Amino acid sequence: MLDEAKIAAIPPKAIVFELRTRHGIDAPSESHVNRRLRNELTQHGLVHQPFEEEARGYYAITELGRRYFHDSNAEPEEFVADIDDTLG
Repeated sequence: MLDEAKIAAIPPKAIVFELRTRHGIDAPSESHVNRRLRNELTQHGLVHQPFEEEARGYYAITELGRRYFHDSNAEPEEFVADIDDTLG
């Protein structure tokens, strides 16, 4: 969803709505999406919050997230290593 957005950042609720539209009852819950965005995806540098001062979180995909999303042969370890290289 974030990769397809024509806007800079979107709230988790919009992601959940789109997932429900696409996948119906098989879509993940809002709390699941929120947890993933807040934890794993942010920690691995795949998404970020460009407006951290906002009370509600808005998320945008990072360049690293785009690469991971579009690389069908992606290994998560490669991307975690890339982040460690840029931070270290």
